[in-house]
Amino acid sequence: MLILIWIIVCAIFYLVQKTLGNSGHALELFALLTALALFFIDRLSRKAKK
Repeated sequence: MLILIWIIVCAIFYLVQKTLGNSGHALELFALLTALALFFIDRLSRKAKK
């Protein structure tokens, strides 16, 4: 599970850095997308346990 989270966070970081570059909003977008991804991973893992 930890490897999945690591891969997703790295992919989000790459995409945000590629699209926004050194923009001031890149870190905010990265934080928002990472939080959403972690939320959905948590929801999927809880659904799989049931």
